[in-house]
Amino acid sequence: MKERILRDKQWALSIGSLALTSGLLTLWKLQDVSRSEYYAAIARSMSINFRNFFFGAIDPAGTVTLDKIPGSYWVPAIFARVFGFSTWAITAPNALATVALVIFVSVTTKMLFGRTAGILAGAITATTPIVIAVSRSNQPQSFFLLTLAISGFYAAKALTQSSRKYLVITGAWIALAFHTYMLEAWAIWPALIIAWFFTSGDLGKKAIDLLIAGMTSLALSLTWIVTVALVPSSHRPYVGGTYHNNPFEMVFGYNGLGRFSSTSSALSSATDNPTFRSFTPPFGGKAGIGRIFSAAVAGQIAWIIPTAVTSIVILFLLKVSKPVVIFLSIWLITFFSMFSAVAGIHQFYTSSLAIPVSILSAGAIALAVKEAKHWHIVFLLNVAGLSALYFSSLYGNYMKWASYAQVAIILLSMIFLFSERENFRKVLIPALVLAGIIFTPAAWAVDVRNHTNSINPVAGDAGFGGTQGGPGSNNAAGGFPPQGGKFPGGGFPPQGGKFPGGGFPPQGGKFPGGGFPPQGGKSPIGGNFPAGGMNFGEQDNSKVISYLKSHREGAKFLLVTFGAQTAAAYITATGENVMPVGGFDGEDPTPTLAKFKELVKAGDIRYVMVGGIGESRNGNTQASSSISTWVSANCSIDSSAPTTNLYLCTNK
Repeated sequence: MKERILRDKQWALSIGSLALTSGLLTLWKLQDVSRSEYYAAIARSMSINFRNFFFGAIDPAGTVTLDKIPGSYWVPAIFARVFGFSTWAITAPNALATVALVIFVSVTTKMLFGRTAGILAGAITATTPIVIAVSRSNQPQSFFLLTLAISGFYAAKALTQSSRKYLVITGAWIALAFHTYMLEAWAIWPALIIAWFFTSGDLGKKAIDLLIAGMTSLALSLTWIVTVALVPSSHRPYVGGTYHNNPFEMVFGYNGLGRFSSTSSALSSATDNPTFRSFTPPFGGKAGIGRIFSAAVAGQIAWIIPTAVTSIVILFLLKVSKPVVIFLSIWLITFFSMFSAVAGIHQFYTSSLAIPVSILSAGAIALAVKEAKHWHIVFLLNVAGLSALYFSSLYGNYMKWASYAQVAIILLSMIFLFSERENFRKVLIPALVLAGIIFTPAAWAVDVRNHTNSINPVAGDAGFGGTQGGPGSNNAAGGFPPQGGKFPGGGFPPQGGKFPGGGFPPQGGKFPGGGFPPQGGKSPIGGNFPAGGMNFGEQDNSKVISYLKSHREGAKFLLVTFGAQTAAAYITATGENVMPVGGFDGEDPTPTLAKFKELVKAGDIRYVMVGGIGESRNGNTQASSSISTWVSANCSIDSSAPTTNLYLCTNK
């Protein structure tokens, strides 16, 4: 009994230490990170009233929603409501969700492979660079990781106990994960279905169990979509990311089929009645089996993947429960394949790989140590060491010392591994093996605090504004390149170049003076960028805002912009009604020209900011193009305004 109490205390102390460590990595100086103004504007808008909260409105007036189900923003919106809007209020929920993620991965692994494995798994998750990077941002990923980890916890209980109850609960949590990141959550189902058929029991009963759990998961997943579809369009915001104001189109078209190929959208959009749009982020390099091991992504997640694959073989050799190993293995394979196949990704999409990778690797290490399978451990260590050396070589001199230190730790581990001393086997060996597995990614994770990024949070010297060329600078890691640099494998153009076919800045346009944009120069969306800073939303809009407020004359909208990317900085600064014509990127057909003219006539709209991110100069949507043309023809440039792109529209 005393021994059990001691073990429980040791476990509690270990979990507490993991939580503290991950809390320090994620919460330290969180108020100083660069935030995405777009997502910050969403949190502020959603915090204003329940209508905005439920639908996920981009703007305070609730004219259009973001281009996702808003589940990942509900908690940040609550924090903004309770604590007041600030960078801390909208990023702290992600940091706390990551601490909870580490704990759930630990508890799940302990249930499957024992206490030592649980601690190892938590440590691996807590030191995965991209997990920490995205946790220190207000991007919509951390709550997905948490709900996915909880789904994995209940899936493990279901598989080990052959329990229908826990299978249904798993389905419910997958549905909640769906509300945070949509179809990606369902990618766990193939692993769960196949593994379920390897559990004990009658085949027919298993099929019924899966049917019940699957239908429960499907029904709960569609709750928000169906509710929004049933609300008359006149009583809700326009659904962002769609041509037809349809939540099914947003989830299954724009965020489903539209993610796998821009060609499908191009063909669809060429018809008189396009069916859906596509969106392919340019940060993760070219699609293909080698994407995750390329310089664009590898430093964020790939360090432990070869070790995890090796661990699958070892777990089978150690005759671990087949359903469990099959579930974790197919989970890893499915997500790896998905991220390899989609047309474009942010690097932080791959953070969900950390869950199966951590559990598999920790399980194999702990069981091999427990059963004194020394050569299994040697093999794992060598795979980890070679991985560290290879992936480090992709990034020039950045953190290269860490891979050498990791190899030294591995050599030391192998020396102690064959020692006959009992205390070495129980305490020192697991600690050294863990260090030999995670040292380099852990170094990257600790350094995350020095590389904040508002649009594409990544670990290492890999974001906007880097100044080094070659591997390891932001061009190699898939961000924006150094001045004059090139993007390997595509992305955005070198400084001074044009944007082919759109993106940032206005479609087909240039930044003033060339580039993205010159430090301390004029912002294309009004205001000035501070010297040394290049994140949208960091420009000084105070003079423009002061001018708009003093000349508003009772208008409902303080300002109208083209696209939410432009509107966001004004929304976060004021909390006022700022209309983003065309939604996220200016391509949503809302409002119509007729509605826009009606608002101008009623005096609800006075000032319109032309140019900027999201305005269509090439007719990407009829709505934004026609409104832009109408404003140019019927409104006048306000020469008294502190920016040259502000038009005054009067109702006379």
